[in-house]
Amino acid sequence: MKLAYLLNTFSHRGLYPADRAKVLLPAIKSTDTKVFVPSSNTGLIEYLVTQNIKANIYKNNGQLLEILKLFKPDCIIHDSGNSEKDLIRNLKTFNCPLIHFDDHGDGSALADIVFQALYENPKELSKANYVYGPTGFIPTHQLIYKNNNMLQDPPHIVVAFPHEDPENLTYRTLRHLVQLHIPLQITVVVDEYYKHDITELKRFALTRKSIKIISTKEPESYIYNSDIVITSGAYTPFLVAQLKIPCIILCAHEEEMNFAFPQEENGFANLGLGRKIKQSYLQNAVMEIILHDNRRKAYIQKQKNFQFSSNLEEVVKLIDQTIANKKEEQEIVR
Repeated sequence: MKLAYLLNTFSHRGLYPADRAKVLLPAIKSTDTKVFVPSSNTGLIEYLVTQNIKANIYKNNGQLLEILKLFKPDCIIHDSGNSEKDLIRNLKTFNCPLIHFDDHGDGSALADIVFQALYENPKELSKANYVYGPTGFIPTHQLIYKNNNMLQDPPHIVVAFPHEDPENLTYRTLRHLVQLHIPLQITVVVDEYYKHDITELKRFALTRKSIKIISTKEPESYIYNSDIVITSGAYTPFLVAQLKIPCIILCAHEEEMNFAFPQEENGFANLGLGRKIKQSYLQNAVMEIILHDNRRKAYIQKQKNFQFSSNLEEVVKLIDQTIANKKEEQEIVR
């Protein structure tokens, strides 16, 4: 089977789709796999080099379609965000299974199956070709689990907004946290793609020894040792739920306001759009978790309802089933 994997990432969501691809690709039975990435996403292209994944670069959809005509794929996986109908109609002409991940675009209706980890409730539940819920989140790291029975002294807060953090919620959050005049450990985690001046963050660290500003390619290695995580509403909440740590959500984008996973019923304190958050709201959310042990344990207990260990197996099984169903349809037509 020849597999075409269309991959793209976004400044506010982070590089998780690339990590998902790295885990998923070896699990799919394919004799020839090509990963296609738009030339405009230089950060993703650089990251794939570090992950030993060869990227086939294209400038626009027209060029992509020409390359695919030469490749003649037997299956196409689309993990490139919200799709447009025109592109997906053209992909349908290859007459092969179309597998989509986290696609809220108009083209998703034409896919054979859509794994929607970034799902919305309840308006999408009527779409038959969607697999809603955390199934589409495939764990990509070996994790070290924290003992959540007791808060550290002082409590440890990790601020981790992914990738470029276009709204600079990292800075906004730290500015609000330093106004809490209680003993805290604060670790701010950014990666090499953080688009703002890191020295602005380091100035806060000069005022308190308990504040650390860390640039790392592995934020999960710091998140696991926290008492509270403050992050955005895309993929990081799934990582936090694996670790069972109370988490405050500041949405980095309007679309995240509608995502159903990082919500109260699943163990998250979702405060809405991060760029509009009031200092007092964030501070109250932090203090509630620190001062009310029952509240903290309730968040952890709700996150325990989710298990992710079998997601890779389940996704591969559904992909295989979709491919088999497509072959049966084609045989009937013949």
